[in-house]
This record gives sequence, structure tokens and C-alpha cells, in this order.
Amino acid sequence: MSFINENQLTSEFNELNISDKDSNSVKINHENCYNPPRKLWCKECVPHCIIERWTSGNDDIDNLIKDIIYNATQRHGYPSFLEWVSFDRFEDMKQIGEGGFAKVYSATWIDGIAKYIKQDDGNWIKSEPKSEKVALKRLNGSQNMSADFLNELKTHRKLNCLQDTSLEFYGITKDPATEEFMMIMQYADDGNLRNILSNNFNKIFWNDKIKYLYYTATDLKNLHKLGYFHKDFH
Repeated sequence: MSFINENQLTSEFNELNISDKDSNSVKINHENCYNPPRKLWCKECVPHCIIERWTSGNDDIDNLIKDIIYNATQRHGYPSFLEWVSFDRFEDMKQIGEGGFAKVYSATWIDGIAKYIKQDDGNWIKSEPKSEKVALKRLNGSQNMSADFLNELKTHRKLNCLQDTSLEFYGITKDPATEEFMMIMQYADDGNLRNILSNNFNKIFWNDKIKYLYYTATDLKNLHKLGYFHKDFH
């Protein structure tokens, strides 16, 4: 039989975020919410503006985004989660690539990534919007969100949480003209790896080539760790 000492019991009680200072009521104590990387916020202190007053029109997408918001992780010093972004918040869209399952566009995201900073009073304040160039990945035929499309979204998010070398997945939008969903991704200034190697192979130092190989192998390893295969790697 094992026993819990008093300090351990006190620590575990504090993590319940409960305060009994007022004997007539139970109050939420948010002092222990911010505990990265395990926990950033609880459901009560998630900024309401990112969880309410929007819908993608698809319950599965809505639930996916909200689950990720509630379980946000820390990345580059800020809470990292997926956003639902209205299509009219993008401008200057240009197609830059096409694959077997998707078309890729560059675009300017007018508002940029939502960055929230915790204040001394426990509230989370959004920093000033800053426009950013992003890539929009149109999922061909995604008007009716299938299990395969939903799994792709989940897999991209899981990969982002596993490693810092993958392109960041910021959120989801939908083209009202086609009703197809689009992933909002980090824009790669130099294009994809194939373009980089094809156009600059003789100019790239060998240590950089080895880095590209290492990052690619790491991405594939983490993908396989999640139980998936790339199926379009060439």
C-alpha cells in the first residue's frame, strides 16, 4: 500500500483550480492554469472570441477546431491552436502549386496569426493584428468533409505538435464559391524542397543538404509514428 504525503496532496489539490476562500461558494482559481507545456488554459479562461460567434458550417470541423483550442500547446512563446478564418480575410491569392489531392495558393492573411499574451490578472489579451503571407492548401473535393480529409487535418496538427521543423498549420478557411475547405499554412519563401534542390543543387553546401535530408527523414519518422504513410512522396 502506498501513501501520498501532505505536500503531494496539496500540490494535486491546487491543480484542480478550486478555491475555498468563500465558504458559501466554490470559485475558480486560475493561478495554476498556465503550466506549459502540459497545460496553457482551462475552458473558463479560453478567450471567448476564439471559441464563439463563428462556424465553418460543418460540425466535425467546428468540433476539431474547438478541441484543439481547449488543448492549446505552447509554440514560439504563444498558445498554439487552429483558427477558423473567414475567406474574406485573405487577399492577393495566386496559385503556386498543384498535387494529386490539393492546389496550393499564396495569399496575404490580413489579420495574421492570433497571438495571445497572459496578463497579470489572468486574462488573455490578443496582440495587435499583423498581416502575414501564408499558403492556402485547397483540399480537392472537400465540400463534403470525409473521414480521410478530417484525418489529414488532424495529422498535420499532430505533426506540428511533435516537431518544430514542419511547416506550421495555422487554421482552416472555406472558399464560398466552391465550398471547398482550405488549410492555412506557413508560407515557404524558397518553395518546396524539390524546387530548392532543382534550382540550387550545385550552390547548396553539403552540410545544408544533409540538414534537408535529416529534416525530411524526421518528418517521415514522426508521420509513421502516428500510424500514417505519406503516399505521395517523390
